[in-house]
Amino acid sequence: LIEFRDHAFLQDIYDDWTPIQTGRKACQIGYSIMQILKSFWAAKYKNYNQIYTLPTFSDVSQFVPSKVNALISQNPILQKWTRDKDTILQKKIGNSFIYYRGTVSKSKEDEQMMGGVGTMFSSDLNLHDEADRSSQSILEQYESRLGTSKYKGRWYFSNPTSPNTLSQKLWEKSDQKHWFIKCSGCNLWQYLDFWKNIKDGQFVCQKCGKEITNDDRRNGQWIKRYQNRDISSYWLSHLCCPWISAQKIEEEYETKTRQYFYNFVLGLPYVGSDAVVNQDIILKAIDNSGVPNFQEHNYLGVDQGLKKHFVLGNKQGIFKIGVYDNWEDIEKLIKIYDIELAVFDALPDLTEPRKIRDKYPGIVWLSYYKKEIKKADYIKWDYQTKTVYSDRSKLIQQTIDDFIERKIRFQLRTEELTDYIKHWESLYKVKELDSLGIERDSWKTSGEDHFCHATFLWRVAMEKTTGEETAIKDWQPKEKTADNLAPDIEAIIKQNEQYE
Repeated sequence: LIEFRDHAFLQDIYDDWTPIQTGRKACQIGYSIMQILKSFWAAKYKNYNQIYTLPTFSDVSQFVPSKVNALISQNPILQKWTRDKDTILQKKIGNSFIYYRGTVSKSKEDEQMMGGVGTMFSSDLNLHDEADRSSQSILEQYESRLGTSKYKGRWYFSNPTSPNTLSQKLWEKSDQKHWFIKCSGCNLWQYLDFWKNIKDGQFVCQKCGKEITNDDRRNGQWIKRYQNRDISSYWLSHLCCPWISAQKIEEEYETKTRQYFYNFVLGLPYVGSDAVVNQDIILKAIDNSGVPNFQEHNYLGVDQGLKKHFVLGNKQGIFKIGVYDNWEDIEKLIKIYDIELAVFDALPDLTEPRKIRDKYPGIVWLSYYKKEIKKADYIKWDYQTKTVYSDRSKLIQQTIDDFIERKIRFQLRTEELTDYIKHWESLYKVKELDSLGIERDSWKTSGEDHFCHATFLWRVAMEKTTGEETAIKDWQPKEKTADNLAPDIEAIIKQNEQYE
Protein backbone atom coordinates (compact mmCIF):
# COMPACT_ATOMS: atom_id res chain seq x y z
CA LEU A 1 0.00 0.00 0.00
CA ILE A 2 1.06 3.58 -0.60
CA GLU A 3 1.43 5.14 2.83
CA PHE A 4 2.35 8.62 4.04
CA ARG A 5 3.37 7.98 7.63
CA ASP A 6 6.99 7.31 6.76
CA HIS A 7 6.69 9.00 3.36
CA ALA A 8 5.13 12.26 4.52
CA PHE A 9 7.73 14.16 2.51
CA LEU A 10 6.15 12.83 -0.71
CA GLN A 11 2.66 14.18 -0.03
CA ASP A 12 3.29 17.72 -1.22
CA ILE A 13 5.16 16.42 -4.27
CA TYR A 14 2.18 14.24 -5.21
CA ASP A 15 0.07 17.41 -5.10
CA ASP A 16 2.56 19.58 -7.02
CA TRP A 17 1.53 20.35 -10.63
CA THR A 18 4.02 23.12 -11.30
CA PRO A 19 4.91 22.75 -15.01
CA ILE A 20 8.69 22.67 -14.51
CA GLN A 21 9.98 20.55 -11.64
CA THR A 22 13.28 19.00 -10.65
CA GLY A 23 14.17 16.65 -7.84
CA ARG A 24 17.48 15.87 -6.18
CA LYS A 25 16.91 12.52 -4.55
CA ALA A 26 18.66 9.68 -2.78
CA CYS A 27 17.93 6.13 -3.91
CA GLN A 28 14.89 3.98 -3.00
CA ILE A 29 12.61 6.60 -1.48
CA GLY A 30 9.45 6.03 -3.58
CA TYR A 31 10.01 8.83 -6.10
CA SER A 32 9.66 6.78 -9.29
CA ILE A 33 6.51 5.04 -8.03
CA MET A 34 5.05 8.46 -7.26
CA GLN A 35 5.81 9.75 -10.76
CA ILE A 36 4.27 6.67 -12.38
CA LEU A 37 1.05 7.20 -10.42
CA LYS A 38 1.02 10.92 -11.16
CA SER A 39 1.50 10.22 -14.88
CA PHE A 40 -1.48 7.82 -14.84
CA TRP A 41 -3.63 10.37 -13.02
CA ALA A 42 -2.57 13.15 -15.42
CA ALA A 43 -3.55 11.00 -18.39
CA LYS A 44 -6.92 10.07 -16.90
CA TYR A 45 -8.06 13.37 -15.40
CA LYS A 46 -6.04 16.03 -17.22
CA ASN A 47 -5.97 14.29 -20.64
CA TYR A 48 -2.21 14.84 -20.90
CA ASN A 49 -0.20 12.96 -23.51
CA GLN A 50 3.15 12.17 -21.93
CA ILE A 51 6.67 10.99 -22.71
CA TYR A 52 8.40 9.11 -19.89
CA THR A 53 12.15 8.70 -20.47
CA LEU A 54 14.87 6.54 -18.94
CA PRO A 55 18.56 6.50 -19.90
CA THR A 56 18.35 3.57 -22.40
CA PHE A 57 15.80 1.35 -24.10
CA SER A 58 17.12 -1.59 -22.09
CA ASP A 59 16.25 0.41 -18.95
CA VAL A 60 12.73 0.83 -20.35
CA SER A 61 12.43 -2.92 -20.98
CA GLN A 62 13.28 -3.56 -17.32
CA PHE A 63 11.51 -0.61 -15.69
CA VAL A 64 8.09 -0.94 -17.31
CA PRO A 65 7.53 -4.65 -16.48
CA SER A 66 9.03 -4.49 -12.97
CA LYS A 67 7.52 -1.18 -11.80
CA VAL A 68 4.80 0.14 -14.11
CA ASN A 69 3.17 -3.20 -14.97
CA ALA A 70 3.61 -4.42 -11.40
CA LEU A 71 1.55 -1.44 -10.18
CA ILE A 72 -1.13 -2.11 -12.79
CA SER A 73 -1.36 -5.81 -11.91
CA GLN A 74 -2.00 -4.99 -8.23
CA ASN A 75 -4.61 -2.29 -8.90
CA PRO A 76 -7.99 -3.21 -10.48
CA ILE A 77 -8.68 0.46 -11.23
CA LEU A 78 -5.42 0.86 -13.15
CA GLN A 79 -6.18 -2.37 -15.03
CA LYS A 80 -9.45 -0.83 -16.26
CA TRP A 81 -7.68 2.37 -17.25
CA THR A 82 -5.09 0.56 -19.41
CA ARG A 83 -7.35 -2.08 -20.96
CA ASP A 84 -7.33 -0.61 -24.50
CA LYS A 85 -3.59 -0.32 -25.11
CA ASP A 86 -0.99 -1.74 -22.74
CA THR A 87 2.53 -2.49 -24.04
CA ILE A 88 6.05 -1.91 -22.75
CA LEU A 89 6.49 1.18 -24.94
CA GLN A 90 3.08 2.80 -24.46
CA LYS A 91 -0.06 2.87 -22.33
CA LYS A 92 -3.40 4.31 -23.38
CA ILE A 93 -5.51 5.82 -20.61
CA GLY A 94 -8.78 7.34 -21.76
CA ASN A 95 -7.90 9.30 -24.89
CA SER A 96 -4.34 9.97 -23.78
CA PHE A 97 -1.08 8.08 -24.25
CA ILE A 98 2.05 7.61 -22.13
CA TYR A 99 5.09 6.76 -24.28
CA TYR A 100 8.13 5.13 -22.62
CA ARG A 101 11.39 5.93 -24.36
CA GLY A 102 15.15 5.72 -23.81
CA THR A 103 17.99 8.17 -24.40
CA VAL A 104 21.39 6.90 -25.41
CA SER A 105 25.00 7.89 -26.00
CA LYS A 106 26.10 9.11 -29.42
CA SER A 107 28.37 6.10 -29.78
CA LYS A 108 25.41 3.71 -30.13
CA GLU A 109 24.08 4.69 -33.53
CA ASP A 110 21.30 2.11 -33.70
CA GLU A 111 19.89 3.03 -30.28
CA GLN A 112 20.45 6.70 -31.01
CA MET A 113 18.05 6.35 -33.94
CA MET A 114 15.54 4.58 -31.70
CA GLY A 115 15.96 7.34 -29.11
CA GLY A 116 14.73 9.80 -31.72
CA VAL A 117 11.50 7.85 -32.22
CA GLY A 118 9.91 9.73 -29.34
CA THR A 119 10.36 13.03 -31.13
CA MET A 120 7.45 12.24 -33.48
CA PHE A 121 4.88 12.45 -30.65
CA SER A 122 3.13 15.52 -29.29
CA SER A 123 3.30 15.77 -25.52
CA ASP A 124 1.86 17.81 -22.67
CA LEU A 125 4.24 16.47 -20.04
CA ASN A 126 7.74 14.98 -20.27
CA LEU A 127 8.92 12.99 -17.25
CA HIS A 128 12.68 12.36 -17.22
CA ASP A 129 13.60 9.56 -14.80
CA GLU A 130 17.34 9.27 -14.02
CA ALA A 131 17.81 12.50 -15.95
CA ASP A 132 21.43 12.90 -14.89
CA ARG A 133 22.34 9.56 -16.48
CA SER A 134 20.51 10.29 -19.72
CA SER A 135 21.70 11.88 -22.96
CA GLN A 136 21.32 15.60 -22.32
CA SER A 137 20.91 16.43 -26.02
CA ILE A 138 18.06 13.91 -26.39
CA LEU A 139 16.34 15.36 -23.30
CA GLU A 140 16.54 18.78 -24.92
CA GLN A 141 15.10 17.40 -28.16
CA TYR A 142 12.05 16.13 -26.30
CA GLU A 143 11.24 19.73 -25.32
CA SER A 144 10.26 20.30 -28.97
CA ARG A 145 7.33 17.88 -28.48
CA LEU A 146 5.66 20.32 -26.02
CA GLY A 147 5.11 23.08 -28.58
CA THR A 148 1.30 22.73 -28.95
CA SER A 149 0.59 22.10 -25.25
CA LYS A 150 -0.75 24.73 -22.87
CA TYR A 151 0.83 22.95 -19.89
CA LYS A 152 4.32 22.28 -21.35
CA GLY A 153 5.36 20.17 -18.37
CA ARG A 154 8.96 19.10 -17.80
CA TRP A 155 9.79 17.05 -14.72
CA TYR A 156 13.39 16.02 -14.09
CA PHE A 157 14.25 13.67 -11.23
CA SER A 158 17.44 11.74 -10.59
CA ASN A 159 20.17 10.71 -8.23
CA PRO A 160 22.37 13.71 -9.06
CA THR A 161 25.79 13.08 -10.58
CA SER A 162 27.33 16.34 -11.78
CA PRO A 163 26.38 20.01 -11.23
CA ASN A 164 26.43 20.43 -15.02
CA THR A 165 23.39 18.34 -16.02
CA LEU A 166 20.09 19.86 -17.16
CA SER A 167 18.32 18.91 -13.95
CA GLN A 168 21.03 20.38 -11.72
CA LYS A 169 21.17 23.60 -13.75
CA LEU A 170 17.40 23.86 -13.29
CA TRP A 171 17.91 23.31 -9.55
CA GLU A 172 20.06 26.44 -9.42
CA LYS A 173 17.15 28.44 -10.92
CA SER A 174 14.46 26.81 -8.74
CA ASP A 175 12.90 27.46 -5.34
CA GLN A 176 15.09 24.72 -3.74
CA LYS A 177 12.73 23.24 -1.16
CA HIS A 178 14.33 21.55 1.88
CA TRP A 179 12.58 19.21 4.37
CA PHE A 180 12.66 21.03 7.72
CA ILE A 181 11.98 19.40 11.09
CA LYS A 182 11.45 20.98 14.48
CA CYS A 183 13.59 20.08 17.51
CA SER A 184 11.35 19.13 20.43
CA GLY A 185 13.99 20.45 22.83
CA CYS A 186 14.78 23.99 21.66
CA ASN A 187 12.12 24.40 18.91
CA LEU A 188 14.74 25.15 16.25
CA TRP A 189 13.54 24.45 12.72
CA GLN A 190 16.34 22.87 10.69
CA TYR A 191 16.93 20.65 7.70
CA LEU A 192 18.99 17.58 8.49
CA ASP A 193 22.65 17.79 7.54
CA PHE A 194 24.95 14.76 7.77
CA TRP A 195 27.86 16.74 9.20
CA LYS A 196 25.76 18.68 11.73
CA ASN A 197 22.92 16.34 12.71
CA ILE A 198 24.49 12.89 13.09
CA LYS A 199 26.69 12.17 16.08
CA ASP A 200 27.70 8.78 17.49
CA GLY A 201 24.99 6.92 15.61
CA GLN A 202 22.14 9.29 16.55
CA PHE A 203 20.26 12.17 14.98
CA VAL A 204 20.76 15.26 17.15
CA CYS A 205 19.74 18.91 17.04
CA GLN A 206 22.29 21.25 15.54
CA LYS A 207 21.74 23.75 18.36
CA CYS A 208 20.94 21.99 21.65
CA GLY A 209 22.18 18.46 20.92
CA LYS A 210 18.90 16.80 21.94
CA GLU A 211 18.08 13.58 20.11
CA ILE A 212 15.89 13.96 17.03
CA THR A 213 13.39 11.11 16.93
CA ASN A 214 11.88 9.28 13.96
CA ASP A 215 8.59 11.09 14.68
CA ASP A 216 10.42 14.40 14.48
CA ARG A 217 11.68 13.38 11.04
CA ARG A 218 8.17 12.33 10.00
CA ASN A 219 6.58 15.61 11.08
CA GLY A 220 8.53 17.90 8.80
CA GLN A 221 7.50 20.43 6.21
CA TRP A 222 8.87 21.69 2.92
CA ILE A 223 10.40 25.16 3.01
CA LYS A 224 11.44 27.13 -0.05
CA ARG A 225 14.86 28.67 -0.08
CA TYR A 226 13.68 31.14 -2.73
CA GLN A 227 10.09 32.38 -2.60
CA ASN A 228 9.52 33.92 -6.02
CA ARG A 229 10.79 31.32 -8.47
CA ASP A 230 8.47 29.43 -10.81
CA ILE A 231 10.55 26.22 -11.02
CA SER A 232 9.58 23.80 -8.24
CA SER A 233 12.28 21.59 -6.75
CA TYR A 234 12.85 19.21 -3.83
CA TRP A 235 15.94 17.80 -2.17
CA LEU A 236 15.49 14.41 -0.52
CA SER A 237 18.32 12.63 1.28
CA HIS A 238 18.20 9.47 3.38
CA LEU A 239 18.26 11.70 6.45
CA CYS A 240 14.60 12.50 5.69
CA CYS A 241 13.61 8.80 5.74
CA PRO A 242 12.41 7.57 9.18
CA TRP A 243 13.10 3.93 8.27
CA ILE A 244 16.82 4.65 7.69
CA SER A 245 18.85 4.96 10.88
CA ALA A 246 21.73 7.30 11.64
CA GLN A 247 23.94 4.22 12.15
CA LYS A 248 23.12 3.03 8.63
CA ILE A 249 24.01 6.40 7.13
CA GLU A 250 27.29 6.52 9.06
CA GLU A 251 28.08 3.01 7.83
CA GLU A 252 27.52 4.12 4.24
CA TYR A 253 29.85 7.07 4.81
CA GLU A 254 32.54 4.79 6.20
CA THR A 255 32.32 2.01 3.60
CA LYS A 256 31.25 3.61 0.33
CA THR A 257 33.08 5.93 -2.04
CA ARG A 258 32.49 9.66 -1.74
CA GLN A 259 30.68 9.70 -5.07
CA TYR A 260 28.32 6.90 -4.00
CA PHE A 261 27.65 8.58 -0.65
CA TYR A 262 26.89 11.97 -2.17
CA ASN A 263 24.79 10.69 -5.10
CA PHE A 264 22.81 7.83 -3.53
CA VAL A 265 22.68 8.65 0.20
CA LEU A 266 22.75 12.45 0.37
CA GLY A 267 21.12 13.00 -3.02
CA LEU A 268 23.76 15.60 -3.95
CA PRO A 269 26.00 16.01 -7.01
CA TYR A 270 29.62 15.17 -6.37
CA VAL A 271 32.43 17.44 -7.49
CA GLY A 272 35.47 16.12 -5.62
CA SER A 273 38.62 17.93 -4.58
CA ASP A 274 39.93 20.62 -6.91
CA ALA A 275 43.47 20.12 -5.67
CA VAL A 276 46.03 18.14 -7.62
CA VAL A 277 48.51 15.89 -5.87
CA ASN A 278 51.85 17.61 -5.35
CA GLN A 279 54.93 17.13 -3.22
CA ASP A 280 53.40 18.84 -0.20
CA ILE A 281 50.32 16.59 -0.16
CA ILE A 282 52.36 13.38 -0.47
CA LEU A 283 54.95 14.35 2.14
CA LYS A 284 52.19 15.22 4.59
CA ALA A 285 50.85 11.68 4.09
CA ILE A 286 54.06 10.06 5.35
CA ASP A 287 53.27 8.10 8.50
CA ASN A 288 55.46 9.41 11.33
CA SER A 289 53.64 7.52 14.08
CA GLY A 290 56.52 5.10 14.61
CA VAL A 291 54.17 2.11 14.31
CA PRO A 292 55.80 -0.38 11.92
CA ASN A 293 53.91 -1.77 8.93
CA PHE A 294 53.45 -5.47 9.69
CA GLN A 295 53.27 -6.19 5.92
CA GLU A 296 50.29 -8.53 6.25
CA HIS A 297 47.21 -8.74 3.99
CA ASN A 298 49.12 -7.05 1.20
CA TYR A 299 47.83 -5.69 -2.11
CA LEU A 300 49.72 -4.91 -5.31
CA GLY A 301 49.11 -2.58 -8.28
CA VAL A 302 51.24 -2.84 -11.44
CA ASP A 303 51.28 -0.45 -14.40
CA GLN A 304 53.01 -1.97 -17.41
CA GLY A 305 54.92 -0.51 -20.33
CA LEU A 306 58.57 -0.85 -21.27
CA LYS A 307 59.07 -1.12 -17.51
CA LYS A 308 56.76 -2.36 -14.76
CA HIS A 309 55.98 0.24 -12.10
CA PHE A 310 54.45 -1.16 -8.93
CA VAL A 311 52.88 0.04 -5.68
CA LEU A 312 52.67 -2.36 -2.73
CA GLY A 313 50.80 -1.83 0.52
CA ASN A 314 47.94 -2.70 2.84
CA LYS A 315 45.40 -0.90 4.99
CA GLN A 316 48.23 0.54 7.11
CA GLY A 317 49.60 2.25 4.00
CA ILE A 318 51.98 1.98 1.06
CA PHE A 319 55.33 0.51 2.16
CA LYS A 320 57.09 -0.31 -1.14
CA ILE A 321 57.20 1.21 -4.62
CA GLY A 322 59.54 0.48 -7.49
CA VAL A 323 60.29 -0.32 -11.14
CA TYR A 324 61.22 -3.68 -12.65
CA ASP A 325 62.26 -4.62 -16.18
CA ASN A 326 60.60 -8.04 -16.30
CA TRP A 327 57.57 -9.93 -15.05
CA GLU A 328 59.66 -12.49 -13.14
CA ASP A 329 60.48 -9.85 -10.52
CA ILE A 330 56.80 -8.91 -10.23
CA GLU A 331 55.98 -12.57 -9.66
CA LYS A 332 58.60 -12.68 -6.88
CA LEU A 333 56.76 -9.85 -5.13
CA ILE A 334 53.58 -11.94 -5.15
CA LYS A 335 55.41 -14.80 -3.45
CA ILE A 336 57.62 -12.88 -1.02
CA TYR A 337 54.85 -10.61 0.29
CA ASP A 338 52.10 -13.25 0.14
CA ILE A 339 49.92 -10.92 -1.93
CA GLU A 340 46.19 -11.34 -1.30
CA LEU A 341 45.18 -9.49 -4.45
CA ALA A 342 47.14 -7.99 -7.33
CA VAL A 343 45.70 -5.86 -10.14
CA PHE A 344 47.78 -5.57 -13.33
CA ASP A 345 47.32 -3.15 -16.20
CA ALA A 346 46.07 -5.43 -19.01
CA LEU A 347 47.89 -3.57 -21.82
CA PRO A 348 50.10 -3.42 -23.85
CA ASP A 349 51.62 -6.86 -23.09
CA LEU A 350 48.84 -9.36 -23.81
CA THR A 351 50.79 -12.50 -22.93
CA GLU A 352 52.79 -12.44 -19.69
CA PRO A 353 50.17 -10.81 -17.41
CA ARG A 354 47.65 -13.45 -18.49
CA LYS A 355 50.11 -16.24 -17.76
CA ILE A 356 50.62 -14.92 -14.23
CA ARG A 357 46.85 -14.46 -13.78
CA ASP A 358 46.27 -18.09 -14.76
CA LYS A 359 49.11 -19.23 -12.50
CA TYR A 360 47.62 -17.40 -9.47
CA PRO A 361 43.85 -17.82 -9.92
CA GLY A 362 41.76 -15.44 -7.84
CA ILE A 363 44.84 -13.47 -6.75
CA VAL A 364 45.88 -11.74 -9.98
CA TRP A 365 43.33 -9.68 -11.93
CA LEU A 366 43.72 -7.74 -15.17
CA SER A 367 42.46 -4.18 -15.37
CA TYR A 368 40.90 -2.06 -18.11
CA TYR A 369 39.65 1.51 -17.92
CA LYS A 370 36.07 1.86 -19.08
CA LYS A 371 34.16 5.11 -19.37
CA GLU A 372 30.90 5.80 -17.57
CA ILE A 373 30.41 2.71 -15.47
CA LYS A 374 26.85 3.34 -14.31
CA LYS A 375 27.19 2.45 -10.65
CA ALA A 376 28.66 5.17 -8.48
CA ASP A 377 31.17 2.70 -7.07
CA TYR A 378 32.96 3.09 -10.46
CA ILE A 379 34.44 -0.44 -10.36
CA LYS A 380 33.03 -3.60 -11.95
CA TRP A 381 34.44 -7.08 -11.30
CA ASP A 382 34.11 -9.88 -13.85
CA TYR A 383 34.59 -13.00 -11.75
CA GLN A 384 34.54 -15.36 -14.71
CA THR A 385 37.52 -13.83 -16.52
CA LYS A 386 39.19 -12.31 -13.44
CA THR A 387 39.05 -8.91 -15.10
CA VAL A 388 38.20 -5.62 -13.41
CA TYR A 389 36.86 -2.52 -15.17
CA SER A 390 37.05 0.94 -13.63
CA ASP A 391 35.98 4.42 -14.66
CA ARG A 392 39.31 6.22 -15.09
CA SER A 393 38.15 9.73 -14.16
CA LYS A 394 36.19 8.58 -11.12
CA LEU A 395 39.07 6.40 -9.95
CA ILE A 396 41.57 9.25 -10.25
CA GLN A 397 39.24 11.62 -8.40
CA GLN A 398 38.59 9.15 -5.59
CA THR A 399 42.32 8.50 -5.14
CA ILE A 400 43.05 12.23 -5.05
CA ASP A 401 40.28 12.70 -2.47
CA ASP A 402 41.95 10.01 -0.35
CA PHE A 403 45.25 11.89 -0.56
CA ILE A 404 43.59 15.17 0.41
CA GLU A 405 41.84 13.53 3.37
CA ARG A 406 45.03 11.65 4.28
CA LYS A 407 43.45 8.25 4.05
CA ILE A 408 46.35 6.97 1.96
CA ARG A 409 49.51 6.82 4.08
CA PHE A 410 53.14 6.12 3.21
CA GLN A 411 55.58 4.09 5.27
CA LEU A 412 58.45 5.32 3.10
CA ARG A 413 61.29 7.82 3.46
CA THR A 414 61.12 11.16 1.66
CA GLU A 415 63.99 10.29 -0.69
CA GLU A 416 62.18 7.10 -1.79
CA LEU A 417 59.27 9.17 -3.10
CA THR A 418 61.16 11.52 -5.47
CA ASP A 419 60.15 9.88 -8.77
CA TYR A 420 56.72 8.98 -7.38
CA ILE A 421 56.02 12.67 -6.69
CA LYS A 422 57.21 13.70 -10.19
CA HIS A 423 54.71 11.32 -11.78
CA TRP A 424 51.84 12.75 -9.73
CA GLU A 425 52.82 16.33 -10.53
CA SER A 426 52.42 15.56 -14.24
CA LEU A 427 48.62 15.14 -13.84
CA TYR A 428 46.32 18.08 -14.52
CA LYS A 429 42.56 18.59 -14.89
CA VAL A 430 40.59 19.87 -17.91
CA LYS A 431 36.88 20.22 -18.75
CA GLU A 432 35.41 17.99 -21.47
CA LEU A 433 31.96 16.98 -22.70
CA ASP A 434 31.19 13.30 -22.16
CA SER A 435 29.02 11.12 -24.43
CA LEU A 436 25.88 12.29 -22.59
CA GLY A 437 26.68 15.92 -23.32
CA ILE A 438 27.61 16.69 -19.70
CA GLU A 439 30.67 18.77 -18.92
CA ARG A 440 32.94 16.76 -16.63
CA ASP A 441 36.47 16.89 -15.30
CA SER A 442 39.02 14.88 -17.26
CA TRP A 443 42.61 14.15 -16.27
CA LYS A 444 45.53 14.63 -18.65
CA THR A 445 49.27 14.15 -18.21
CA SER A 446 52.25 16.28 -19.21
CA GLY A 447 54.86 13.57 -18.58
CA GLU A 448 55.32 10.12 -17.08
CA ASP A 449 52.47 9.00 -14.83
CA HIS A 450 53.18 5.27 -14.35
CA PHE A 451 53.34 5.46 -10.55
CA CYS A 452 49.96 7.21 -10.57
CA HIS A 453 48.34 4.34 -12.46
CA ALA A 454 50.10 1.76 -10.29
CA THR A 455 48.56 3.57 -7.30
CA PHE A 456 45.11 3.52 -8.93
CA LEU A 457 45.41 -0.23 -9.54
CA TRP A 458 46.60 -0.80 -5.98
CA ARG A 459 43.58 1.14 -4.76
CA VAL A 460 41.29 -0.97 -6.96
CA ALA A 461 42.79 -4.06 -5.33
CA MET A 462 42.14 -2.54 -1.90
CA GLU A 463 38.50 -1.95 -2.90
CA LYS A 464 37.97 -5.62 -3.74
CA THR A 465 35.08 -6.89 -1.66
CA THR A 466 35.82 -9.80 0.66
CA GLY A 467 32.62 -10.88 2.36
CA GLU A 468 30.77 -7.73 3.38
CA GLU A 469 33.78 -5.52 4.01
CA THR A 470 36.45 -3.89 1.90
CA ALA A 471 40.11 -3.65 2.68
CA ILE A 472 39.97 0.14 2.85
CA LYS A 473 37.14 0.29 5.39
CA ASP A 474 39.54 1.02 8.24
CA TRP A 475 40.96 4.00 6.36
CA GLN A 476 37.83 6.04 6.84
CA PRO A 477 38.36 8.96 9.24
CA LYS A 478 36.29 9.29 12.38
CA GLU A 479 35.95 13.02 11.92
CA LYS A 480 33.65 14.22 9.16
CA THR A 481 34.73 16.99 6.81
CA ALA A 482 32.21 19.37 5.30
CA ASP A 483 32.72 19.48 1.54
CA ASN A 484 30.21 20.38 -1.17
CA LEU A 485 27.42 20.86 1.36
CA ALA A 486 23.86 21.94 0.78
CA PRO A 487 23.06 25.62 1.51
CA ASP A 488 23.65 26.78 5.08
CA ILE A 489 20.66 26.76 7.41
CA GLU A 490 21.03 30.42 8.43
CA ALA A 491 20.92 31.50 4.79
CA ILE A 492 17.64 29.65 4.33
CA ILE A 493 16.05 30.90 7.55
CA LYS A 494 16.84 34.52 6.70
CA GLN A 495 14.95 34.17 3.44
CA ASN A 496 11.81 32.71 5.03
CA GLU A 497 9.66 35.19 6.92
CA GLN A 498 7.68 32.38 8.53
CA TYR A 499 10.64 31.77 10.85
CA GLU A 500 10.43 35.27 12.34
